[in-house]
Amino acid sequence: MQTTGPLGSEEQFRLARLQLFNWGTFSDLFDLNIPAEGYLFIGPSGSGKSTILDAHAALLTPPKWVDFNVAAREAERHGKDRNLMTYLRGAWAQQTGDSGEYLAQFLRASTTWSAIAEIYRNDQGRTVALAEVFWVKGKSTTPGDVGRIYLVLERDFHLRELEFFARHDFEVRRFKSELPDAYVHREFSAYQERFRRLLGIENERALRLLHKTQSAKNLGDLNVFLRDFMLDAPSTFEVADRLVGEFGELNAAHQAVVAAREQIETLGPARDEYHDLKKAESSRGELQALHAAVDPYREHRRKDLLEAGIAGQKVALDGTMQEVRALAEVADHESRKLAELQQQKLGMGAGVVDQLQNDIRAADAEKSERIRRRDSAVDACKALGWVMADTAPGFAGQAQVARERMFRADEDRQRFEQQKDELKEQHRIASTDFRAAVEEVKALERQRSNIDGRLVNLRQSMAMELGIAEEKLPFVGELLEVKAEEAGWQGAIERVLGGFARSILVDERHYSAVSGFINGRHIGERLAYSRMVPQAGSQRSQGAQSLVRKLNVSPGPWAEWLREELKTHFDFECADSLAAFRAASRAVTREGHVKHSATRHVKDDRERVDNRARWVLGFDNRAKLALYREKAAAFGSRITELDAALARARDEEKGQQAQLLHCQTLSNLTWNDVDVGSLVTRIADMQKRLVAELQSRPDLARMDDLIRKQGAVHQEAVDKKNGQEAFVQGIRNEIAKLEKKLAELVQRYPASDHEPAFKENLDQRFSTAQREATLESLDDASRKVERAINDELRVLDGEISRLRHSIVQRFTKFNERWKAESGGLDPVLESSEDYFGKLRRLETDDLPRFEERFLTMLRDQSDQNLTLLSTKLDQERTEIRARMELVNESLQDAPFGPGTHLVIETSDRHLDEVRQFRADLKGALSNSFSTEPAFAEQRFAALAALVKRLASLETVDRNWRALVLDVRQHVEFIAREMDLDGIEVEVYRSGAGKSGGQRQKLAATCLAAALRYQLGGQDRALPSFSTVVLDEAFDKADAEFTAMAMNIFKTFGFQMVVATPLKSVMTLEPFIGGACFVHIKDRKKSALLPIDYDDATRRLKLAPHERHGEETVDA
Repeated sequence: MQTTGPLGSEEQFRLARLQLFNWGTFSDLFDLNIPAEGYLFIGPSGSGKSTILDAHAALLTPPKWVDFNVAAREAERHGKDRNLMTYLRGAWAQQTGDSGEYLAQFLRASTTWSAIAEIYRNDQGRTVALAEVFWVKGKSTTPGDVGRIYLVLERDFHLRELEFFARHDFEVRRFKSELPDAYVHREFSAYQERFRRLLGIENERALRLLHKTQSAKNLGDLNVFLRDFMLDAPSTFEVADRLVGEFGELNAAHQAVVAAREQIETLGPARDEYHDLKKAESSRGELQALHAAVDPYREHRRKDLLEAGIAGQKVALDGTMQEVRALAEVADHESRKLAELQQQKLGMGAGVVDQLQNDIRAADAEKSERIRRRDSAVDACKALGWVMADTAPGFAGQAQVARERMFRADEDRQRFEQQKDELKEQHRIASTDFRAAVEEVKALERQRSNIDGRLVNLRQSMAMELGIAEEKLPFVGELLEVKAEEAGWQGAIERVLGGFARSILVDERHYSAVSGFINGRHIGERLAYSRMVPQAGSQRSQGAQSLVRKLNVSPGPWAEWLREELKTHFDFECADSLAAFRAASRAVTREGHVKHSATRHVKDDRERVDNRARWVLGFDNRAKLALYREKAAAFGSRITELDAALARARDEEKGQQAQLLHCQTLSNLTWNDVDVGSLVTRIADMQKRLVAELQSRPDLARMDDLIRKQGAVHQEAVDKKNGQEAFVQGIRNEIAKLEKKLAELVQRYPASDHEPAFKENLDQRFSTAQREATLESLDDASRKVERAINDELRVLDGEISRLRHSIVQRFTKFNERWKAESGGLDPVLESSEDYFGKLRRLETDDLPRFEERFLTMLRDQSDQNLTLLSTKLDQERTEIRARMELVNESLQDAPFGPGTHLVIETSDRHLDEVRQFRADLKGALSNSFSTEPAFAEQRFAALAALVKRLASLETVDRNWRALVLDVRQHVEFIAREMDLDGIEVEVYRSGAGKSGGQRQKLAATCLAAALRYQLGGQDRALPSFSTVVLDEAFDKADAEFTAMAMNIFKTFGFQMVVATPLKSVMTLEPFIGGACFVHIKDRKKSALLPIDYDDATRRLKLAPHERHGEETVDA
């Protein structure tokens, strides 16, 4: 039907023909002629209306924007269920498969093809045909396996012209020969460039707006409508996505910087500590050398002191000798005077008296000696249990008995020595056993292990040195215990597992460190350890009497490995009889008889099989601890008993020795030595005679008195001389002693003549120890100096040990955190130079390089992405205002009411979130030209915080992202209704306070104006491309609004193609020129039934029941 329209209508392209082949539930070919006035697709839900309109969308919409069946999905509120593959295959339902999964049901399950074609014409006789062909081979249901090509022709076209394509196995090259006048494209971009030029569509945004219009449902809210339909999503999202995407590389660069800094922070202190360690070791070496120099220094000082002492004594000797000579002259003078008096006495007849006096004095002296000897004899006899005899024969007999006991003294001494030696040996053994038991008790108290204390101490030292927790280095025996009901077999099981139970399990992570530690030192013990390499599970099963079944394994990371090891190497049968023992390939008896193979047998009875002290298996050591406490107590009691026995033996020996001394006293005496009585009688007789002689010579008494006085004077002079001579001899003795010591010193320390090493240091130390050194105090001062040096050495040793441990700990931490960077280095001091080489490379090369790369990337991302994002936010806002100005130009020519038109104003929304976001952007861009690490870290932290939130999938962050990036949300649209004189009639703010019809009229007017602008610009009165497709856009609107909206679109010159349910037909039919009924059979085969149209009444020729909305899905 030819119509005349407004200026420019003859240039308008309108849809004239629609063809489908194998599209969705439309199998085979369907061909529809579309009137220029518009067209309706009428049918119930699920009949296939949207399928037809999706074919239109597939032809005109870039694939990146195509959203099939969106109108129906918005109504049903579920996710995407249609794509090219489902339309190509003809998916019509989902059914539950045999395994419970949902399977799509297809009309075309094997190799197939589909095609769509639309013919557009204008009144100037021009024709443009658009077609799209899809195909898939085999039974693939993967959307990526769909092949597709696009066709553009400038003539009428029928899909039957494509039959060659399927016949030639979808060979695309055939199009050149079969359809030489067709423009064939594999990419939509080239295809759309051509058809947009032919149809007068100026830009790609128009295609998007058309597609969005197709699925438009509720156009009520002005702001929502303008944002979603008239404005494209801003490019800020793309910039933000690029920022997030590129941040990963920046973050990796930052992590490299952080890792390098942390590695330097880990190894840097180790290097400082290593320097401190070397200084401490050097100081220790100096102190050790100083300690070694103490003896030479002391002896050098001793030599100096001896030489000074000898010189001083010689000076004293000279002075004393002079005094002796003077005293000798005095003594000689007094001696001559005494001799003269004695000569005078002799002349007075004093010879007899002198002799008597001399005899009495001698007898008195003899009497004192005999009394002393008699007292000794009495004491000796008393000690021997005797009473001293009072006659010569009796005393001689007692002396003989004493001599005989002396002869037996050697035998008694040997007997006592043998007894003491036996007791001492028993005491030594008991003490050794007691110390061992006590040490074992201490070791068992420190931990729960049954393993020997020596091995536990070794493990403790190794763990401390390597910085590994002891529980990470378990002994096998600590992880195994014999089940309670199998306790009778423990001794035998200990025989089999003894060596293995005393071995340490070493995880693969610690193997390098442990092997290096053990190899690098003399450990003083036999130590076995097992490297826990992964092993395949053993398939062999264990018999009911297997040793493995009698054990419990402690749960933990080693449990599975230990079970496999037991099953592989210790699957011994616990034989209750020799017959079973002999028959088994490997077995053990309760008596500890072990059969390793058919030939090798061992029975080791050096220790009893039931000696619990030697057992090492068990999760705890309570039983063993109690046993060793009992043993320690028993050994302690035994030591006490032996101490008492030894004390008694020593007391008895002392008593025997004391008796031997008394026997010796008696054996050396005669009766004459102890006979005091006869001597007393003789002295009394001599005293009587002396008295008689003196009475007969009275002058002798006076002479005796003179002689006595002179004798005293003489004796005094002699005593003084002798005293000085003794002092001289003492000096000479002291000189000789000093000279002897000096000679011995020189012989013992020949180097004492030379000045000792470290003299100044040792001078100060000796001066501190002893303010004034002497020969007597020199050794004490030396000991004090040595103690002080030893104390300093102990402090240094502790510091060296701490530094060593700390350095190894830092190496271990480096290895654990950065395995790849450690390069297989063992965390031991011997690897220090390798670690510090890495540190130097980090400081001089890696960190500067990483920092430079990080700063460059940070600067680039800040300058490019952040700056671009900030700029885009402003640009997009400006673009929105410019877009609205263009839309206003279109609205000026579109009547809104009688004599009125609309003007859209754009105003800013002052949103706190947006204001803060812009402030955060500014903060992330601050100091962008600074290379200071602190500023860089601040910028990175700000950028990271932004990126984290922009990339977050949390609902609150996604909402925030949508708000701050979508510039469309930053503005608010206000519609002003203006009359011809530019006077405002009414204001519409998002339709607030307006009726539903007013709001939808407002939105529909704006949508039509936007379409007219996008499709016609300002150069034509009407859009060049006029076909607008709506999918059930008015299904929930009343008749008044539907008619109003259709009027608006018609006013703007659009050809309306609408899918609608039957209920809306009466409202829509005046605005179209034809229609068809869409129905579906068996829910899987759609079909089209054309409906006649009465041009005069502008009504469809429908039966009354159809006009009143009686719809059915199946026909």
